[in-house]
Amino acid sequence: MDIQTKMQINVTSNKAFEAFVNPEEISGFWFSHSSDRWKEGKTITLKYAEYNAELDIEITHIEENRLIEFTWGNHPVEIHLEENDEGIVVTTIEKDFDESEVEQVLGQKEGWVYMLSCLKAYLEHNVKIRAALL
Repeated sequence: MDIQTKMQINVTSNKAFEAFVNPEEISGFWFSHSSDRWKEGKTITLKYAEYNAELDIEITHIEENRLIEFTWGNHPVEIHLEENDEGIVVTTIEKDFDESEVEQVLGQKEGWVYMLSCLKAYLEHNVKIRAALL
């Protein structure tokens, strides 16, 4: 099973791309800290200060302003940035869940919807709605 989530965001693909890969931007909508700029082949440590949690992701592929691929845990993730007349559609796909992970799939889907909502608020209105800021 895969989890796919999409949202229209009315900014350029470059602005959205930078929000993910730039450590100074990602804290505006998702993680409180990113150890480095996201680049293909790098291991990045992401932190949620409010939960005293951190995880490492492996950046497996990047196409600037179009695609970011990484793995976290046992699951590959793709973030697609597709331009349209108003801006872009951001699509996240988290892959390779098996049937025993149904509850995790539901939780992950909720997390992706929340992250994209925070990204939209941040990029379109400079509103920071991360968990730590609620």
